[in-house]
This record gives sequence, C-alpha cells and structure tokens, in this order.
Amino acid sequence: MVPISPANAYVTYTDDECSSSTRCFAVFYNSMRNIGIFSSPCFITNGSEHSHLGFDQLTSSGMQQVRYQFNHGSGFDTGLPNGSRCRAADPGSGDGVKNNAAGAANGDSRAHRIYYNTGYAGTYQTFQAGAMANLIPALKNNNASSKRL
Repeated sequence: MVPISPANAYVTYTDDECSSSTRCFAVFYNSMRNIGIFSSPCFITNGSEHSHLGFDQLTSSGMQQVRYQFNHGSGFDTGLPNGSRCRAADPGSGDGVKNNAAGAANGDSRAHRIYYNTGYAGTYQTFQAGAMANLIPALKNNNASSKRL
C-alpha cells in the first residue's frame, strides 16, 4: 500500500526569521572557530521559536509545513558579535535546525535562550545581548526551541 498524502499539502523551507531593520540571534551549525568567531551555516531569528523544526499553517492553498534549515541568513547577520558570519557554502547548509546546532551568537538587544525540548522546556542556555558561545554539552545537537527573553 502507498500512503496517501493530504490534498494541497506542501512543504516550504526557510533559513531565517529576521529582517534588515532588526538585530538578530544566530544559531550556528558548527562550533566556534579557534579564533573566537562563528563562521558556518546558521539560522537567524529576532523572535521566539516554539520549535526549531518549524511550524504548520493553513493557507488558501492548503496546509503549509514550514521547516527551518541552516543557511546563510540572507545578509541579516551583520550585527553579530565579534564579526561572526553565516556561511551558506559550508557543510550543514540546508540541514534542519532542530537537534543540529553547535553554538549561538546574540546580536539582539535582548537575551535569548536555547532549550533542549520543544516549547521552551528542559535544560537551557542563556545568551545575553552581545554574547556568543558554543552550546553546553547537554544542548549540542540537542536543541529544540529558543526564546527571546
């Protein structure tokens, strides 16, 4: 038997949830380089992400599944601490964000927190404004949500 998919269901992949008029929080695919910066594919946001998987929404065309992936950040990474940058050409670009992150850099004016579980639950690590660090061992490749505080 072949599984039947719902009519009008489609998947969209996105690499950032930020804009040119905001400061951003970047979640990186790779750990910080030995020179003290991040330079790898990233996912950037200026808000809270209930799930690093993404979300589902009903549109006039049917159910849309939006899935978050690491990529280049569309140029909105210029305000990240210490010159960290998102790089699309590196390994990890296009991979899903959930349970694949190694570090974060906060260029936002507010703190952000990365959580182990979806829905802002479980072990977490807080990144104050201007902070950047590798994820603690409990969260490295075990990240499921992030919240702007």
